[in-house]
Amino acid sequence: MSKVTKFRRRKNGLSSFLPVIGCAVLLSAIVLRPENQTAVQQDASKPRIIRGGGAWTDGSARKSVRRTQETSTASPGAQLVDTVTRIRDGDTIVVGLIPIRIANLDCAERGSKSGDRATRQITGIVKGVQLRCTLEGRRSYDREVGVCSLPDGRDIGEILIVGGYCQRWRG
Repeated sequence: MSKVTKFRRRKNGLSSFLPVIGCAVLLSAIVLRPENQTAVQQDASKPRIIRGGGAWTDGSARKSVRRTQETSTASPGAQLVDTVTRIRDGDTIVVGLIPIRIANLDCAERGSKSGDRATRQITGIVKGVQLRCTLEGRRSYDREVGVCSLPDGRDIGEILIVGGYCQRWRG
């Protein structure tokens, strides 16, 4: 003879979901505790610098270098000799890791016909070239302001002005 086993069915209801709900609430309470959150807070006393998509490092992560450059300004007359690593637009280049706003130069913005023309011209002149830049000790947004010259001594700002690609800054 065979033995017949009877199974009792559980009643459907909230009682079967209570342990699951309790675990979910407990887990979310642990994860969402303030000491487990790492929020980045902006110091209201410091200006916010928008970097323009990796302009400082051309996309690479060199955070310690960036912090130093954001908070300090070069002394007037400081010399920077390094290779051009990026051209932002007609009047802004990155020499080594330092963005330089070419002093006394006013070019149209990139995206306009004359701005793109100026950007192409400066790219042809300085891309991969080692420049000597004399910094003025002031900043324009995230950039040092300076006068940069080619290895043969020609001022790149003057080259762009004489060629009709940009105007002299009258600020």
